[in-house]
Amino acid sequence: MRRLFERYRQFQELPPETVSRELRERRAEERRREMVFVPELDLARTAWHEPPHPEAVNAATFALRRRMNAYPDPAAREVRELAARRHGVSPEQVAVGHGAAELLQEACAALLASDGGDDGSARGRSGELLVAWPGWGPLPELARRVGGRPVPVAGEGGIGPLADRVGADTRAVALSSPNDPTGAPVAREDVRALCERVGEGVRVLLDEALADFLDPGEDAAGLVAELPNLLVFRTFAKAHAMAGFRIGYVLASPPLAERLTPSFSVNAPAQAAAAWALELGDPVVARRRAAAARERGRLAAALRGTPLSFPPTAAPFVWMSSDAHSGRELAEHLAARRIRVAPGEQWGDERHVRVTLRDAPATDRLIAALRELG
Repeated sequence: MRRLFERYRQFQELPPETVSRELRERRAEERRREMVFVPELDLARTAWHEPPHPEAVNAATFALRRRMNAYPDPAAREVRELAARRHGVSPEQVAVGHGAAELLQEACAALLASDGGDDGSARGRSGELLVAWPGWGPLPELARRVGGRPVPVAGEGGIGPLADRVGADTRAVALSSPNDPTGAPVAREDVRALCERVGEGVRVLLDEALADFLDPGEDAAGLVAELPNLLVFRTFAKAHAMAGFRIGYVLASPPLAERLTPSFSVNAPAQAAAAWALELGDPVVARRRAAAARERGRLAAALRGTPLSFPPTAAPFVWMSSDAHSGRELAEHLAARRIRVAPGEQWGDERHVRVTLRDAPATDRLIAALRELG
């Protein structure tokens, strides 16, 4: 009690405004010393930020409990049949693998060290893979890993530069729709035109990992039924939020699809979740597609009239640039506010950053941070 009395006695001879000022300054100093925790907002990755739909989780859990002591279906028949029905091809044209990335690497291995024929006959010199650039970052390394020679081709001019660059050593060309990192889609007719221009001796590898964010009917997967040199790669990692399951599929000619089937089957829980997604997951994807479009519209509206902008995109991310700042400056400014984005330097572009769209609170925080740029 005496100690408390002495504490307040010190203020008896001071004017009230002095006491108030000292108390405010003391509290301000205490706040400066407090550690304020701001959680990191990861807008650098492209996998969907929410968990899979509960029914997909239920399907995977049931499969795990039922088949934990048994090998999964090595042919992944249910997934292949559902994918074939969805895209209007035969099940023999579908190969299910441990994610689209593995299937892309297997396709590179099958095509780049051979003459591109389904029999895999060898040709001495490793093949050339033309990659529409900027494009999916790991793809050149996947080609190098299997002995191929990736050749980036600037993609601003559409499919023309790819087709014009095809030479005697070209075994395949690769592009994605929507593109990662720009988000630009490739029209179905452009895919058809590319396949026809390069000829049947050159394969077209179309990465449609993000095609679920296109409006229904805008993807090119169904063209595999009529274009023998087209391969289309799909995944459940993006719109279906199943990156941890590591499952995807490729549509190709039957002999090539058989060659691309992995030696060991995809696990049973992943197959069950993928089957659920193909059969019942369309409403979930539609809601996520609408959510991405809504946040994209909110961000565009907030940036209107500022030096910041991004081109039209169909993907759940934007390819942002500024008339007043470099891509590195943008990334560093956001990183200082614990917001991570993908710098365009990864693709050799110093002006852009790739920014993933999440939910409304994430967009609000991003907009607030960008406004601080002035």
